Amino acid sequence: MIDKKTKEALTEALKTGNVLNLSLGGKNRIRIERRLPFLLVYREEKHDHFKISHLIRAESSYLITEATTDFNSDIAILVKELSKELAEEYGSVMVLEVWVGRQDSKTFVLKTAKDKAPNTVKAFQDGLESFCKSHQELTVRVEKDTIRHPDHLEDFLTLKQCQEAGIYLMGLEIPPFFQDQDKKEFFYLVFKDFKHAFSNILRKAVYEFIRVQTSFDIPNYQRLGTMQVDEKVWEVDQHLSEIEAKFQFLLLISPTNTMQAKEEFIANRHQKNPKFLYRNLPVDPDRLKEELFRIDIKGIEDPTLLYLYTEKREELEKQITMLKERGTKNFMYSSIRLYSSPEVDLYETAKLLLKTLRPDSHEDVEWIDPYDMAKFCSDEIAQYKTLYPELDSKVEVKHDIVGMLVSKGQLYIGSSFKVPMRRIKALVHHEIGTHVLTFYNGKIQPFGQMSSGFADYDELQEGLAVLAEYLVGGLTNNRLRTLAARVVAGRSVTEGMSFGETYHLLTADYNEVPEQAFQITARAYQGGGCTKDIIYLRGLIKLIDYLQNGGDLEPLYVGKIGFKHIPLIQELRIRDIIKPSPLVPNFLQTDTAQLRLKKLKEGLSLPELVN
Repeated sequence: MIDKKTKEALTEALKTGNVLNLSLGGKNRIRIERRLPFLLVYREEKHDHFKISHLIRAESSYLITEATTDFNSDIAILVKELSKELAEEYGSVMVLEVWVGRQDSKTFVLKTAKDKAPNTVKAFQDGLESFCKSHQELTVRVEKDTIRHPDHLEDFLTLKQCQEAGIYLMGLEIPPFFQDQDKKEFFYLVFKDFKHAFSNILRKAVYEFIRVQTSFDIPNYQRLGTMQVDEKVWEVDQHLSEIEAKFQFLLLISPTNTMQAKEEFIANRHQKNPKFLYRNLPVDPDRLKEELFRIDIKGIEDPTLLYLYTEKREELEKQITMLKERGTKNFMYSSIRLYSSPEVDLYETAKLLLKTLRPDSHEDVEWIDPYDMAKFCSDEIAQYKTLYPELDSKVEVKHDIVGMLVSKGQLYIGSSFKVPMRRIKALVHHEIGTHVLTFYNGKIQPFGQMSSGFADYDELQEGLAVLAEYLVGGLTNNRLRTLAARVVAGRSVTEGMSFGETYHLLTADYNEVPEQAFQITARAYQGGGCTKDIIYLRGLIKLIDYLQNGGDLEPLYVGKIGFKHIPLIQELRIRDIIKPSPLVPNFLQTDTAQLRLKKLKEGLSLPELVN
């Protein structure tokens, strides 16, 4: 029996819209996150694999109960009463029962009423058939029948009960293609893919029902996803952040003796490969990996968050492996796993840019030293701080790095760094208006990974940073040539060329000045061979394609995310899990930047970006 207190809690949750997550005794659990005219029902049987219920737990409104629960049970009567109350307000309620078919079944069977809710049925059918395209052994069948439950079980709700309560009842039989009961095997990766697909299919179909059959107002099918984040996500996010905080990957793979190595390379007349030195590792890579794989990421129910955190753990594993392999040939192979290698199209584009863009003349150029550059950057940070006082970024000139580097929201400038006066604004907005800004935008989000970076965030980050240079009028021939030369150097590394051979290729074949050629080559050979620098040009090309195909720019500053995360972050934003960003780049609010952005969207080519 369901006690009076439980019934009162259910009624109160429906009235207030508060989250309800209640055990009804035994295996029975009901979750109603808000007043949605929809309920997903699953009657768990002994032969079902325990993970099947995870399909259900990812949704915002569900009932998991025992196989013996039928239309006479207190639970079924309670569902009828709750549904009736919702139907009186919205016109109708959809109840979908799902179950697992026989072991030999290869067919999704959708059981529905004849000539009712055709948009809902079509959305379900189309979604399932689309999924079956990647699993060609599977098929979909729609049965218009009065029986909408497993053949061997009693009705969960009778059709008469449904008519009395304003319920539209559907049933979905899922073939157990993700398990083999005879061999007691469960195909986790297959199930994980289906779980993510099932959520989208289900939500799109329910959205069609709500949109057409009810008065409930919902702007997007993604709003049907849960708006609550379970405790497991916070636990995983914290543990991953703690591991990532134990090492600064970019600093640890950057040489500490670049300037000395350059002098030795020159003294040896470019014939002897330089020997790079690195900071001592503050961690034990093997122990860190053990800690990493103790994190229970599989416990995350939400398929979108499960995908994001699984990817992030894989990226951290690759970085930790690279730290262990630093200074060896294996470092390069791990670098390819992390950043990939330059594909043919990117390589050909890079060579074309180097052949067609003439180097800028440095005659009569006024150069700025690192300390003056630090002041320009500090002034820009101060402006953002007036808008967002929590921004506490600092600028530090360091003797053991080359160039400029942002790590955990802090900006480091190498003591040997110098920059032409005309490039100041471009670099300030590259580092502060992109890297620092996205770090602090990410920090206000509920997930630590939004500031430290979800997997593969670097490519979009660097694409945004170089785009900022163009939007403020500071993208020069030399800058675009540098990005192209990095791709050529990355290709040389993967093809087994030596440091000296790559240096000579850049100076002799592509007219790079010796100092710049050395810096590019040094970055490509750091650690033992690193392909990271190809992401600058590749990220810029991808970003231009995104914008020219109608993509919005401002949402990309929400934190440190990758290109493939854009729709996922948009979904989390629709579900009110991601918050609005407090900061927008200063330069993006100028008429000049908006005009340049408009021209870019209308179809500028790469060479036409030069200011």
